[in-house]
Amino acid sequence: MGFVWETSAGLFSLLLKVFLIVVPLMVLLEIFREYKIIDKLIIPFRRPAGAIGFKQDSIYPLLAGIIFGISYGGGVLIGESASGRIKGNQKFLVALYLGLCHAVFEDTLIFMSLGANGAVVLPVRLVLATGVVFMAAIILKEK
Repeated sequence: MGFVWETSAGLFSLLLKVFLIVVPLMVLLEIFREYKIIDKLIIPFRRPAGAIGFKQDSIYPLLAGIIFGISYGGGVLIGESASGRIKGNQKFLVALYLGLCHAVFEDTLIFMSLGANGAVVLPVRLVLATGVVFMAAIILKEK
């Protein structure tokens, strides 16, 4: 009976931590959406994203996915692709980056709540994803 009680208590504790991290981020997402803050965030990311291999039209779904997660970023990517604003290899590069590094704030906070060092987790994720996408952009260079 002790095992069941410990497991249930641990599960409830984890669910509470995830809830306390995800709900405020979802509220933040709605605020960002309402006030078009992501549109304003795109401006300083143009040059660094371009150096990796992203074109300007790819930055919006990239930032959405990095900040709010792969589901939201993927939805934005699908919408941008359907509208024709993102073309060619850019769709693949955004999906690749988001597959490797999405929801950086949410995931880092969750990892930290489980005991991981956020100062290690976050830069490693960003550097790894950036390096892989940079290499993929070189390989897939559109002519």
